[in-house]
Amino acid sequence: MVIVDSSALIPLAWVGRLDLVSTAFDEIRTTEAVRAEVLTEGKRGTAALGEFLADVAVHDTPARADEVASMEGIAAADASVILLAEDDEELLLANDKGLIEVARSHGVECWWVTTLLLSCTKNGDLTADEATDLLYDLVNEGMNLHPKVYSQVQKTLRELGD
Repeated sequence: MVIVDSSALIPLAWVGRLDLVSTAFDEIRTTEAVRAEVLTEGKRGTAALGEFLADVAVHDTPARADEVASMEGIAAADASVILLAEDDEELLLANDKGLIEVARSHGVECWWVTTLLLSCTKNGDLTADEATDLLYDLVNEGMNLHPKVYSQVQKTLRELGD
């Protein structure tokens, strides 16, 4: 089971690979705040995100989200997924450094989008070459990724391909 944040969903939608979330996890959940954030009319990937979220359990935004957001200096949507993951001791899939730092301080286990790619490769859902191409596509389409992380993930994918 996984809780998904917009910071992971949006780049995956840009490259047409939201299916990887369903491949890696049997049950996917998010909050109404994240749903509202990603289904903004006129944004790239909105149609694919709408289709994807039709099969995702969308929960009400926890009442404490605004309070936690204010205390932690994060957006209410970010606080909502942290609280949902924290309450049910679930994994959080995100691609936002600030969100992940706060989530980990709350004891929430987190995966980056790159972790998802590596997991799918290790499990045989993607070849190392497919994952390498996908990593390039994600960054090329605008997903934020530190160059050192990009290099390390590429290196790991090469090793998995051997």
